[in-house]
Amino acid sequence: MRTLILLRHAKAVRAHEADSDEARGLTGRGRREAALAGAAMEDAGLKPTLALVSTAQRTRETAEHGLQNFALATEYDDALYHAAPENIWDAFSASEAETVVVVGHNPGIGELVSALVHQAHDGSKLAREFSGHFPTAAFAAFEIKGDLLRAAGPRLITAWKPDRSGD
Repeated sequence: MRTLILLRHAKAVRAHEADSDEARGLTGRGRREAALAGAAMEDAGLKPTLALVSTAQRTRETAEHGLQNFALATEYDDALYHAAPENIWDAFSASEAETVVVVGHNPGIGELVSALVHQAHDGSKLAREFSGHFPTAAFAAFEIKGDLLRAAGPRLITAWKPDRSGD
């Protein structure tokens, strides 16, 4: 049994504030929310040992600020930059680590979360909340038994998103 944590990068600067999309770094809010996401992972008892991170600056910074308290190996992968859900799944499947966090982008991260929630047949309020829009700095953690296509495969363990009720 393995654990897959899907973490969307935190809030990034606007496109016109960087030389390229890949060069967009985090805003102050993004750095704070990335750290909060990491704390929420710790609070949930998640202990990733491998981080698979898109090469974009905003995903690198999200990993730096959000995963700093974990003893883990980090691999940067160009293939995760705006990756489709299948490519994210393939990267996870190719790794041998028991608990993997993938730091990536929407729509791929959010679509994979939705697919796993659907595959798990989880009708809980938590699952419904995270099967639609997947905001920046949010994460969802799944227990994975076997292949993605098996009906008994994924189980939503926990999910978290920043509290923006004051925005």
